[in-house]
Amino acid sequence: MKFFTAVFRFIHLTLVAFAKLLLPAMVVLIFANVFMRYVLNSGIPWSEEVSIVIVVWFTFISLALGVKHRLHISLCLLPERISPRTDFVLAKLTDLVTLFLGFIMVRYGWILVQFTSRSILPATEMPASVMYFPLVLSGILVFYEGFMNLFGLDKGDAGMDEKLSGGRCAPDA
Repeated sequence: MKFFTAVFRFIHLTLVAFAKLLLPAMVVLIFANVFMRYVLNSGIPWSEEVSIVIVVWFTFISLALGVKHRLHISLCLLPERISPRTDFVLAKLTDLVTLFLGFIMVRYGWILVQFTSRSILPATEMPASVMYFPLVLSGILVFYEGFMNLFGLDKGDAGMDEKLSGGRCAPDA
């Protein structure tokens, strides 16, 4: 199990590093295109298409990272009035839903990737599947994190999770 944990941790770290490169690349590309369009009266023909691909990749990398650190929006209804057992059951239900969502992302994302691999993006002539592959990659990571959270297996980042998310249903101070 430690091998799988190490592999997925490496994948997460690699994707975070990749996302750190994507965001500034997108900003530079859009800035360059706007400058060229309005100052030089010419633009970069493929910049919009590449920017959209970058946004899609960045979004799905962020989604997987958010699941890992439990950063997504959650709703806490009467947290002081429910029993710890009910809170535990609701947390496990959340993990099951996350696991199911990861499965759906992988299954239907792969179908979408296969379907779009036969077409190309018009400006860059890249396969259109490059736009949808992050759905599969993110789905694998979401499924893994849902599984690990459901069974309480990956506690290595628990301190970081608490720091990032502010704790589970923490009251505002």
